[in-house]
Parts: sequence; structure tokens; C-alpha cells
Amino acid sequence: MDIRQLDYFIAVAQRGNFTKAADELFLSRQALSKAVRNLEHELGHPLLINRDNHLELTDEGRALRDDALPVVDAFKQLEQRYLGTLDAPPLRQTLSVAMAHGTALSMPPRAIDTFRAEHPDIVLSVEEVTTETAIDMVRAGESDISLVGSAPQYLAEFDLMLVVETGVFLYVPVENPLAAQAALALSDLEGQPFMTFGKRNHLHRYFMEACDAAGVHPNIVMTTSDSELLVRSAVQQQALFFGFPPNVLNDPKEGRVLMRLDLQRESAFGTYAIRRKATAPSTSARAFWEHLGRV
Repeated sequence: MDIRQLDYFIAVAQRGNFTKAADELFLSRQALSKAVRNLEHELGHPLLINRDNHLELTDEGRALRDDALPVVDAFKQLEQRYLGTLDAPPLRQTLSVAMAHGTALSMPPRAIDTFRAEHPDIVLSVEEVTTETAIDMVRAGESDISLVGSAPQYLAEFDLMLVVETGVFLYVPVENPLAAQAALALSDLEGQPFMTFGKRNHLHRYFMEACDAAGVHPNIVMTTSDSELLVRSAVQQQALFFGFPPNVLNDPKEGRVLMRLDLQRESAFGTYAIRRKATAPSTSARAFWEHLGRV
């Protein structure tokens, strides 16, 4: 067993996929697979099992990963400190982050830029995707951390952290008597025409579950994932629809009033950071997670 074998094994364990790990390590898939299989043969037991086209750690693999990760990290730092030269580029770690549409708007100003400035040794890859894709990317190991607009009950399979509590806000036509109120309660929405995003959207689920629990029945005119179509149709139908909190996005809409909706739910809706449970994060992922906890 040598340090490179452990490094390769950890990469596969974190990505859950030989091909993705090989791309990150600039190795062929065959070479990486052979290195891990040699390590398993040397130790005398399997470290990884294939389940539904996704690699999962055995108990022995999980124990080795947790023990080896700090050793490999320390070796890389030692190697860079004593073997690095002025002519050689500094050793750089990689970090993959998936951000669901809209979550970037909810983040504190320059949160990502600040992290990059504080960690120039980390190559940060940020991809904007749908909420479900961001969740799937963490599940599959394609992203180290994902940022999603959601609530805890939909993220139970992950380690999670509330980064920004956004709450729920609605645009209400000024002609609607509700626009004269200071805030909205669920009971105010009984029978009101409403445009929303559809079943796969977590805000829609959060809202509809609260309505069902309260026995409130808004008149859902249409659901769509196309935000431009949603706004255009809502204006035509004089319907209510979701908006960003004013501290997140100052986007006044003519003829509309933005109002907070009190759903009276224990769980908070907001921007959550998620990562895989029972998986030791890389040094770069741990640094980003801690950074999100501070912002």
C-alpha cells in the first residue's frame, strides 16, 4: 500500500464513479481501476461494491477512507512544501459546486468571490442547474456540495446546512383587496387564482403541503417551469405568483405588490447547502462548507 493508491482510492470513494475520478486525476479509467483493485487484493477484502451503477463503500472501505483522508491531505501539503519549485505550478485542489437556479441571487454579495480570494489553491467549478439536478449531482458524487432552494424534509438523505432563510413571498395584483394588507396568511388564499412552478419544484411542494394541512384551496390556474411564461400568464389572469424576498432581488413588477406569506411551518424554506452523508469531505469541500457557515 502506498500513498498514491490511497489518493486514487479516496478520489473514487468521493466521486462514486471510476470514470469521474479518472477524469479528475488525469488517468485512464483502466489504470485507476487496476490501482484500486490491487489495493483491495493487498488488503484482502473489497473496498467498493457496485450498486445500481453507483460505487458504494464497504465497511472496510469506509474505515480506510476515513483513516486515509487526513494522511493523504497531509502528504500532499508536505510534498508541495518540500518538493515544489518556483518553476512548478502550485498544487491545486478541485471543488465542484452545483447551484440550483435562483440560489446565487439569495447568497450574500460576493460570497463565492470571497472564497476564491481566500483559497487561490482551489480550482472552483460552479454549475447552475435545476434543483433536482443539483440534488442528483451530490447523490452521484458529481458535485462536492450543492446549493438548493428547499426545506429540510426534502433533503433528509444529505448532510445539510441552512445558508439563507428566504421565506415565501407572493406577488399580488394591486387591484386585489389582499394587496392592502400588511402580510398574507394561508387562509387569505382560499379560491385565489394562483400560478406556480409544478410538482418537482420544492417551493411548490412546500406551499401545497401547507395549503393541504390548513385546508386551504387556492385556484391553481397553471403550473410551469418557464418563469417568463408564468409571469406573463399571471399578469393576464390577474393571478398571484411567487417572488424573491426584497432583500434577495429588488424586482418590482408594475401593477403588483410583493407580500410575505406566513405558512406557519416549523421548517424554514431557504437556500440550503447539501453534501453526501457518511462521506468524508475533501479538504477543499470542507473549507467551502465552513465558509458557507460563516456567510
